Amino acid sequence: MTKKNKPVPMIKPNPTPNTISPTLIILARLLSFESIVAVNRSRSPALTKQYAKRRPQGARGARNQGRFQWPKLGLQLVLALSAFTAPADAQSDRAQGIRAKPTHPFEPSLEISIQRFEARIRAQAQDLPGAAAVLVVKGNVRPLMLFGFQSMTDIRPITAETVFQLASLSKSFAAAATALAVHDGRLQWGTPVMTLLPELNWSDAQRAQKLKLFHLANQSSGLMPHAYTNLVEDVVSYNNILNRLQRVPFVCDPGACYSYQNVVFSLLGDVLMQATGMPYAQFVEERLFAPLNMQAASVGRATSRRDQLASAHVMRADRWVVVPRNQRYYKVAPAAGVNASIVDMQQWLLAHLGLIEGVPRAPIMQLQGRYIANDPPDNHYPNDPRISKAGYGLGWRVFAFSGIDGFTHHGGYLRGMRSEMIFHRGAKSGLVFLTNSEPAALNRLSLAFAEWLVALQNAETLAWGDGIKQAPSSSPLGDR
Repeated sequence: MTKKNKPVPMIKPNPTPNTISPTLIILARLLSFESIVAVNRSRSPALTKQYAKRRPQGARGARNQGRFQWPKLGLQLVLALSAFTAPADAQSDRAQGIRAKPTHPFEPSLEISIQRFEARIRAQAQDLPGAAAVLVVKGNVRPLMLFGFQSMTDIRPITAETVFQLASLSKSFAAAATALAVHDGRLQWGTPVMTLLPELNWSDAQRAQKLKLFHLANQSSGLMPHAYTNLVEDVVSYNNILNRLQRVPFVCDPGACYSYQNVVFSLLGDVLMQATGMPYAQFVEERLFAPLNMQAASVGRATSRRDQLASAHVMRADRWVVVPRNQRYYKVAPAAGVNASIVDMQQWLLAHLGLIEGVPRAPIMQLQGRYIANDPPDNHYPNDPRISKAGYGLGWRVFAFSGIDGFTHHGGYLRGMRSEMIFHRGAKSGLVFLTNSEPAALNRLSLAFAEWLVALQNAETLAWGDGIKQAPSSSPLGDR
């Protein structure tokens, strides 16, 4: 998209979530100094002596202590209530049975850094029709951020349950579903696609024989990039598109080069149906959505939350206007057919960070390896010397930033819809941003997250230790 987004004055971000003031935390520590010393007096004679010199003496000292006792207790009570009062979003999450790790107060310096990055997220969202975001830092879930409207025509506000089309971020679900089938023993990554789907015809039989299930999920089929994505946009059925695959040339051997696909990637759904006897949507709902308590998530046009499905918006004459939702990509559902709310995506993020149960961790971690490298023109990111080792895992893009490996990311784009998800499993941190509009260069927000997390790591090396480690990179196929 080249058209520059312009502000919509009527749309403002939600207020900053209430947090414990760093000033109050410092005051609390000062007020609690006496009790800290009292605990340690018996352990340190020197400290006992120093403390004894500071203590007020005689009746005047006793009066001073009594004079400040009630204000001290009052301030401590306010702090205690602030620490244990959950935000409204967290209360809503608990009511829905969301198995998310609760938000905990951080040290003042870290809390200030987090709030500054949250301000950057709000700055990204404030001029959009609507948006929703969730940030996880060091394993702790921050309050949901909700902005604007589901639709500019009837002014329905964005809520935690508002459903967005995820577009290409849907690929992460298809790869995870396939990994679960492999984990169950129903599939093998190294099985040739010609064995799994013998009815398909290919332009080069010799190269097609080398095409394995792994290559579909890894975007390394060797076929011409974006083969027949234009037909997805047209009124052509999925089966008719598959019948034309024999016209698509191979540009390299499978596994030898990166080649991003939508149609060919969606063959994962056909393979899963052959292996499990269940339609793709049913398998994903039973094995991913239900165990992870993703209550509003769905695959395809059919959704029980249609009244909460966000409208698509595009920029026209310097204003955001509602347009019909693009439903053509539902026919390639594994590539672009998932719908989900920000609460659902919170669960998806936590699962990939290894912070909640529901799906086996080993196959989920396997998705995050780097199995094929991207050349700079194909790596999806702007020219930035801090980005290195860009590649593709299984349904995920992966890269290193400022020398820190292990960042996992994917975005999605449909007319009037954008989605972004980035995380670092070793740091137990991640971000999801969903919007019912077309902000330009939204992936720069994901890179801003990587930049911020690396800076945070550098500033807290002693506290984090070796928390950031390189993601796995060995192929499930072994020698490809």
